[in-house]
Amino acid sequence: MKKIKDFFTLGIIDRYIMKKYISTFLFCVLLFTLIAIFIDISEKMDDYIKNKPPLSVLVFDYYIWFIPYFMGLFSPVFLFLSTIFFNSKLAQNTEIISILNSGAPYYKFLKPYILSSLILFVVFLLANMHLMPIADKHRLKFEDDWIHEKVVTQNNNIYYMLNDSSVIHMESYNYLDSVGYNCTIEGFKSNKIYNRIFATRLLWNKTKKMWTLENVQQRVFVGDDEPLKRFTQLDTALNIKPDEFILKANYVTSMTNPELNEYIRKEKEKGAPVHKFLVELYKRVAVPTSFFILTILAVAVSSKKSRGGTGAHIALGFGLTITYLFLIQIFNVMGFTGVLSPYLAVWIPPVFFLIIALFLLKTAPK
Repeated sequence: MKKIKDFFTLGIIDRYIMKKYISTFLFCVLLFTLIAIFIDISEKMDDYIKNKPPLSVLVFDYYIWFIPYFMGLFSPVFLFLSTIFFNSKLAQNTEIISILNSGAPYYKFLKPYILSSLILFVVFLLANMHLMPIADKHRLKFEDDWIHEKVVTQNNNIYYMLNDSSVIHMESYNYLDSVGYNCTIEGFKSNKIYNRIFATRLLWNKTKKMWTLENVQQRVFVGDDEPLKRFTQLDTALNIKPDEFILKANYVTSMTNPELNEYIRKEKEKGAPVHKFLVELYKRVAVPTSFFILTILAVAVSSKKSRGGTGAHIALGFGLTITYLFLIQIFNVMGFTGVLSPYLAVWIPPVFFLIIALFLLKTAPK
């Protein structure tokens, strides 16, 4: 208990390092966010000129929400680069040597970095689970209203659980005209199929607010008898609407954790793949956790005084950052496609860099 209390007791040097650590991180975030906003404006300028969104809408309905989105997306990178920059300056000014020569053990030198990482971990963990998705909803809504409307449909091998005793399967679905092709509806009773309906087309009737089946074949299973009925058309009230086949681009990022967990549960009930949603769910914990790993790595690579000065450390930091982002992208794609378990796909890059960080920390000058 005393060791825990000592760990959270801050000295003058601890407060100095924590203040510089967090302020450098916030400055780095502010600088890169402003650059990102200018780049985004230049990319969307044609759309702004064409659609003429009011300035108030542009500022308060989009860019005020764009900032947390951008921060959440690149916060580990900003943290890593800002830590390298600040710690490298300490090394170049021989401040690290002075701290260690005063008799302070190396773990005490790391303490303010770990505590600062802990603060940012808690803030970004809560933000990723609840605040960032809300910001993303506003951002995506603005883009749908004023920039473009990217509609992605579940257009191949669609499974949907209509209720506890019936399921629908379609080979394909076209969102533009709300038409499904080669549709099969199966009803279950006592874990056995008692009714199967096949239709070449499934159309949404806007007037009746119902679905219309075309070229229908219905088979009812009664004991050993399997009578077959045929219909040219058949209206039916299915427990599903056309919009439920739609997934807007990046919609998963605009769900809070409770919403995402509920969505995953429903998708599993339908028998639909949930790899992409699980990757997003695990990332919301893995990204803040990587703050600790990247902080240790940044301190380890920038604690030694270099002839190249701060610039050499920053160059090394950029190289490691690019490698980290590259690995995350590769493993995320593997998680999306089901090649690798979503859990492993999310956690392999941070664990790999943790091993590197601990190795470099062991060999860092003390």
